Amino acid sequence: MKVILVLMINLFLICQTFTVAAESRFFRHLKFRETPYSEYQGIYPIDKKQAKKTAHYRFEYDEKNRVTSIAHMIGDRIIKDNGNWDTFIWFAPKVQISYLAGKEIHQYFDSNNQRISAHGDVYTATFELDAKGRRQKLVFNNVDQQASENAWGIHQYQWQHVNNRQIIEKRYNLKNEQMPIRPVLHFYETHMTFDHLGQLQLMKNYGLNGEPSNNESGAGIDRIFYDLNGNFQRWHVFDKDGVPVEGNRPMVHIGEHLYDQHGNKIGMRGFDTQGMPMRFSWGDFLIKKSYDKFGNQIEGSVYDKEGRLISKMQVEFSKDGLRRTWLKNLNKDEKLETTDILGGAAAIKYEYQGKSLDVLKTIPHDANLQPIEN
Repeated sequence: MKVILVLMINLFLICQTFTVAAESRFFRHLKFRETPYSEYQGIYPIDKKQAKKTAHYRFEYDEKNRVTSIAHMIGDRIIKDNGNWDTFIWFAPKVQISYLAGKEIHQYFDSNNQRISAHGDVYTATFELDAKGRRQKLVFNNVDQQASENAWGIHQYQWQHVNNRQIIEKRYNLKNEQMPIRPVLHFYETHMTFDHLGQLQLMKNYGLNGEPSNNESGAGIDRIFYDLNGNFQRWHVFDKDGVPVEGNRPMVHIGEHLYDQHGNKIGMRGFDTQGMPMRFSWGDFLIKKSYDKFGNQIEGSVYDKEGRLISKMQVEFSKDGLRRTWLKNLNKDEKLETTDILGGAAAIKYEYQGKSLDVLKTIPHDANLQPIEN
């Protein structure tokens, strides 16, 4: 009898472990990633009830507690881009992950849960793992399973492990030429350092010759900081010798992201090497954003050095938060104004068919909110 009781308890514990490992988890945001070497991590966890009315990332797991699927959703609907940018390494509404011996395979899906090519010509992304299960290579293939490149012109990533917290990353195109991290961030061979949480702390550019190098902006080192919630809080730029510089595409020394209590990015600002506020290279001095109750971005405003409004872009969504219905450009007086950003319109109306999230028709409107005839 005692043996039977012990067996029953063990069976119960096994079942409990399986249930915990296999259940879904919900997060408002993804942790920022600058490299696909880093795994997807959710931040700002919420429960299933909250997820019914909140934009979130739904993580699914297998019996080994490995991630098998991540989908951006509101309730049970996979959603399109809602303006709440979290990371450079997120290319489709859903990613599905499978595992083979020494491999991790990623496939991409749209808001209709149909498989697609994402971020350029990437139908399948295959990670090769070493004997310790660490990522050591990533290659892209198209729908015909031919070698392909992503939107940044990269066909494969290669990672060399220096130790448990440092790697060397190189990227190559189909011509076997080294490629930068991104088209606007010209770090080639990149030495990366991570903290105990797997968060990227430091990136050093070793150029095309394997030596510490500055890019054309004078930048050679990026230092990245996270806050206690896992948000990408700010970055600092230095030259290859560690001297503070204003560089890379934003052309600031310090870039800072500001967040609300839900982890929504509500502001961004830059500072020079003396710690004084300064404009980004594209002209914005201060950027502020706001969100609706679902977590959709509904407003983006740009301000000058004196705190005066320069322009504002407003987004309206359907009552269920699933569909963008209007995009409107406002001037410094908060009045509708035509802009090249909207193809010469002041506003764009989006129309849909039935319950589909795919835009059926876009209708440009003028500053009087009248349709513009083509």
